[in-house]
Amino acid sequence: MQELMQKAAAAREAARKMALAATAEKNAALLNMSDALLAGQAEILAANREDIARAQAAGISAAMLDRLSLNEKRVQAMAQGVRQVAALPDPAGEKLE
Repeated sequence: MQELMQKAAAAREAARKMALAATAEKNAALLNMSDALLAGQAEILAANREDIARAQAAGISAAMLDRLSLNEKRVQAMAQGVRQVAALPDPAGEKLE
């Protein structure tokens, strides 16, 4: 629980910093995340296989297992999705009606 609280606090601090970052910096971070997903694909898939094995042992439903399962196509789609977010206009500071 302590580790989770520390990670949540770190995420809040990172969110504050990102809100103040320039659009180019945020986009560069997103593109780096996309690259990291692709570069770490083998490690991500290996960890996912372990997670799926534990989930199966815990009796998780087949539908949920499918949602949790990753393959190369899904990791590549995640990386592409992050790149698509980088291509969007920066919403920071925008006011909505």
